[in-house]
Amino acid sequence: MKNWRMPRWSLEKGFSLIELMIAVAILGIILAIALPSYKKNVVKARRGDAQQALSSHAQALERYYTTNGRYVTAANGTTCGVAAQTATANYTFSATCADNTFTVTATPVSGSGSAGDGTQTLTNTGATSGNWAS
Repeated sequence: MKNWRMPRWSLEKGFSLIELMIAVAILGIILAIALPSYKKNVVKARRGDAQQALSSHAQALERYYTTNGRYVTAANGTTCGVAAQTATANYTFSATCADNTFTVTATPVSGSGSAGDGTQTLTNTGATSGNWAS
């Protein structure tokens, strides 16, 4: 009876160093492509949240104006009839009001992921500034 032996290559288990290096290189390439896109989408989502907060505040000011005939608490005052939104980890919110006009602003927090995104503003006429379209 003949002694059948398994070929040597079939007894070896695991990956060679070259195979492992190729897998790590492929993973690095995929991360180099995907990570900037992911970061861009995170900033865009945070910007959208800030713009939504500005729109909500503007709507609250419009409701106040409808009820009271002005955006401020007292005639010729500067205190808005509706308090500004609370700050988030990425943006601080503020509002400036007069009897017939207002401007609500979202300013990126220094050191946050949105710091380079720029200030977003919305006025009583619906005019916007900042990155509203992107």
